[in-house]
Amino acid sequence: MKVIVFGGTGDVGQIIVKKLRDRGQKVCVLTRQMKEAQTNLTYEFGNVLDIGKLENMIEPNDKIIVSLGFNNSSFDTMSRGTENIISVMKKKGAKRLICLSAQGAGDSWDYMPDEFKEMVLSNDILNASFKDHTIQEGFIKQSDLDWTIVRPTEIINDKESGTFTINRPTENSRFQISNSDVAQFIVTELTEEKYLHQVAMITD
Repeated sequence: MKVIVFGGTGDVGQIIVKKLRDRGQKVCVLTRQMKEAQTNLTYEFGNVLDIGKLENMIEPNDKIIVSLGFNNSSFDTMSRGTENIISVMKKKGAKRLICLSAQGAGDSWDYMPDEFKEMVLSNDILNASFKDHTIQEGFIKQSDLDWTIVRPTEIINDKESGTFTINRPTENSRFQISNSDVAQFIVTELTEEKYLHQVAMITD
């Protein structure tokens, strides 16, 4: 069994990969740049929109983490890529899927502050990103996979605190969270499975 990290070269994805390898887990990363294999880490050259490539990568017992970033040149890469991943997982019999989304996507949009909504709606890139995350989440929720959707608040580049809250923000919450804490939550959830078929909002 291996863990495939889609988006494993991104800011959060790289930390996820490192934490998995530190646990001795075999990891595979799909990348658009050729990279050399390392201990417990292999790279596959290709694109998440190439369903044939995904069929060659995914095996029945694999666990999948989706940490795809938004592509400014193609506003639906996250959703289309995730739809492809789900399709191949079903075909191959792989079941476990964790997806990194964002607070403000899906039904969380309704309870976001007005100033946040105004900021997103006034920025074409942000608006397209949140719309694509919402479509992405819809594909996941409609699947029969063992899924978890992770919605962090604003992700910042900071050290790991280990003190973040899950689904229960406090009056002292900053509504920011470090990329290391996001990665740690995802890696922990991969094995503990506390939030199967749930959306988990995490914040500091």
